[in-house]
Amino acid sequence: MQRIIIFVGKNKTNVDICYGKDIKNILSLPIEFEKDYEQEGKLLKNDIQELIKRVKILNVVYYDIHIFGTSFFNKLEEKELDEFISNFEKETKRKILILTDEEEREIEKNGLGILVNKEN
Repeated sequence: MQRIIIFVGKNKTNVDICYGKDIKNILSLPIEFEKDYEQEGKLLKNDIQELIKRVKILNVVYYDIHIFGTSFFNKLEEKELDEFISNFEKETKRKILILTDEEEREIEKNGLGILVNKEN
């Protein structure tokens, strides 16, 4: 079974395809959420729209898509995070799970494979 893992990071978004335990990166998008956030004090609409646009394209091709945001998103104020998640999920019809620092460290240590069976 093939599964798509979208890992939304602070500086880039990676799209990986998983066939069982085999994982291959198929796309890397340079969306610099953290840099832009530090400069503007908020998430930029262009960054969010670029992410949404790419997920919508993937929705046409793939069914089993799971999206995870890095712990960077936990730095946002609660209202801004809630608006980001709500808008993202409304536009893409996909859930996004924001990872904790601990979960992100686990991925750095063990690789994306641990996300293959994680539900969101």
